[in-house]
Amino acid sequence: MLKQLPTSKRKKSSDLQLPCGWRDCQMVCDGEWLLNSHIAEHLEGHQQQQRESQGQDKCVCVWNDCSFQTNCREEFERHSYYHGYYINLLLQGKHECELHPEIPACYAQPRNGDKLPELKQNFQCGWSDCKRSFISIVEFQDHIVQHASFEYEIQKSPDDERPKTQCNWTLCNKLLENKYRLIEHISTHSNKKHVACYHCGELFRTKTTLFDHLRRQPDNNTQKFQCAQCFKFFATEKLLRGHVVRHVNCYKCSMCDMTCSSASSLTTHIRYRHLKDKPYKCTECDTRCVRESDLAKHVQIVHSKLVHQCDQPGCQYSVRTYTQMRRHFLEVHGNNPIFYACHCCERFFKTGKSLSIHLIKKHGFRLPSGHKRFSYRVDENGFYRLEMTRIESLEVTQQILAPHIKQEPDLAGSCYEIVNPIGVDYERIIVSNDANEAQLVGEVTISLPSLDDEDF
Repeated sequence: MLKQLPTSKRKKSSDLQLPCGWRDCQMVCDGEWLLNSHIAEHLEGHQQQQRESQGQDKCVCVWNDCSFQTNCREEFERHSYYHGYYINLLLQGKHECELHPEIPACYAQPRNGDKLPELKQNFQCGWSDCKRSFISIVEFQDHIVQHASFEYEIQKSPDDERPKTQCNWTLCNKLLENKYRLIEHISTHSNKKHVACYHCGELFRTKTTLFDHLRRQPDNNTQKFQCAQCFKFFATEKLLRGHVVRHVNCYKCSMCDMTCSSASSLTTHIRYRHLKDKPYKCTECDTRCVRESDLAKHVQIVHSKLVHQCDQPGCQYSVRTYTQMRRHFLEVHGNNPIFYACHCCERFFKTGKSLSIHLIKKHGFRLPSGHKRFSYRVDENGFYRLEMTRIESLEVTQQILAPHIKQEPDLAGSCYEIVNPIGVDYERIIVSNDANEAQLVGEVTISLPSLDDEDF
C-alpha cells in the first residue's frame, strides 16, 4: 500500500515525471515522494520473495544495470531508496540545462549507470533531542525540513514579528533571518543535493554550482576572468569572486602581527611559531616535530636511504626529496628553469632565500611585521617576484594599529585595505565598492568584485 503523502509533499506543478528503474517495472511517478513510496512497495515484495526462498541471504540490486549486492538487508534498502533519489537529481539537472540552452554541455567521462555512494549506516537526524534515523534518504530530508519549519513557528514572537531563528543541529547554534534561510542552512548539515549532471553523474547543491561545473571544464572554459593578485583565470565571474576572498587576510594572530586568510592557516602559524609542543620524536636522533608528517619527512631526508632517480634516458641525477626532483625535471628536461627576480635591480637568484638576503642587505628591505620570511608569487613571465601587497580586512588592520590610532573609523565589512608590508611606513589603501565609504580613510579607491552570491 502506498504511504499517505504529508501535506507538504502534495504534487507540485514543477514535479518531474520519474521512471522507476526496478527491473521489468514501467511505472512513472509524479515527483520523488511518490517514487519513494513506490520503491517501498517493491522492497516489501522483494522481502516476501526472499522469505519464501529459504537460504537466500544475499540481496542483489535489481535496479536497471546496477551490480550492487550485500548480505545486509538494511543496506540493500538504503541503496534502493537512493536510486530513486538519484534519478530525480539527474532529471532535475537535465531539466535545468534545457531551460538554459546557453550553458555548455558536459565533456567529462560519461557515467556508467548510477554513481551511488557507499551507504553503510542509516541517515541519522542531528537535531537536538531527536534520535531518529532513516533508511530512506528522501524521508530523512523531509524530516529535517519539518524540524526547521516547526522551530520557526515556536520561536517567532506573539506579535508575529520575525526574529532570527536558531539552528538546533548538534554543535550548531547559528541564527538565521527566516524559515527559508533556516531550511537552506540545515540542508548543509544533511548534505542535501538538488541537481546532478545528467552526463557525468556528479551531484551538486545548487543549479549554480552545476552550471559552474559545466563552464569550468577545459573544453568550455573561455578564461575571460583573471585574478589581479595571482593571475589565475576563471570561467565565470562568480568563481573569480569566490577566489578573490582567499587573498583577503581576515585572521590576526593574538601574539604577533601575523595575518592569515583562513583559520586553519592561523592555527598552523600558532602551532609552529608560538607553541613549544613537539610531540613527535625521531627514533634515530633527538629531533622533535610538530606533526607526524614533519617527522616522516625528516626521516626520509636525514635517515632514509631511499632516493628518487631521474627516469629520463641517460640522466644519472638522483635526490632524496620529490620537490628537488621536480625542480630538476623542470629546469633540465622541461626547459622551464625556476628563477627569483629582484624587482629593484633585475638580478636573478636560484632560491627565494638568496633573494631575501639580497633584498635585506642590498636594498634595505625589512620583513613584514609578524612574518619570518618574504612571500613571492609568479609574474606574467614566469619569474618569482616579491609580493608587494597583501589585502587585510579593516577589522584586522584596526587590531594591528590599535592603540596607536586615535579614532577608528566606523566602516562596514565591505571595505578592505591593501597594505604595503615592506616599506618603512606602511602604505594603507582602502579598497571598497563604495567610493564614499573608502574616502573616509584613504584617497585611492580600487574596485573589487562584489562578494555576494549570484543566483540564476
